[in-house]
Amino acid sequence: MKKILAYAATPYLVLLLNGCSFEPEINSIKLDTDSSIEDSKLAGYLADGTNSVSYSYKEEDDKYKVNVKAEVDNKFYDNNPLGILNILSRTVQDIDKDISDYCGRKACEFGNLKLVSATSTKKDTYSMKIDSYDGDEVLVRDDVKYKREDLAYYKDPDGILPDPNYNEHEDVLTLEDAVYQYMEDKFDEITNYGENYIPEIDDPKVIKAAAIYFDITEEKADEIYVNKAVKEGENYKGEDYE
Repeated sequence: MKKILAYAATPYLVLLLNGCSFEPEINSIKLDTDSSIEDSKLAGYLADGTNSVSYSYKEEDDKYKVNVKAEVDNKFYDNNPLGILNILSRTVQDIDKDISDYCGRKACEFGNLKLVSATSTKKDTYSMKIDSYDGDEVLVRDDVKYKREDLAYYKDPDGILPDPNYNEHEDVLTLEDAVYQYMEDKFDEITNYGENYIPEIDDPKVIKAAAIYFDITEEKADEIYVNKAVKEGENYKGEDYE
């Protein structure tokens, strides 16, 4: 009788052990998540609709991390980096984060959304954590990390500025414009909009602050501000005398 009970219990034991080691149901996760991506900012840039989206997982810290990769077309690369951050940010906000129903008894969560070119391995790859929230997004371009404030101005490593007619329609300043605007705002802040302006005290403070903030020399910050101020003055006069 004991042997019969032992044999009878075996299937339940196997079922229990398998239940503890279920791997993520990737097909179910894809079906559920693809529908979110179809309605996201990313949808218009997919090379072949949701056929361009693939899913993989790995075990990490006693839980499963599910990563999403999408192949994008050339239109995607017309966006400048701030536009690309916006695309990824809005897309990860739209993805339903709760995938626990698809992972059995082990904890399961999303990892990264990674975008790669469908046509060239030479184009940059971009990624972002799917659990990002507005305000704490980090865009990874190849292996370099950028926060939103890092992209308030942007210059390509090769010295080529991004196409100003990019699709996401958000202003991205050149370094010169960003330095000038920062110094103008700083002057307003410390002088109460010019009421308490003392050149010999305030000028060095603002120049030093700009140099530290943008990681440039004080001489460069001063040069940028003076040149831009002269240019702004010329434009202003031109408007007055038209």
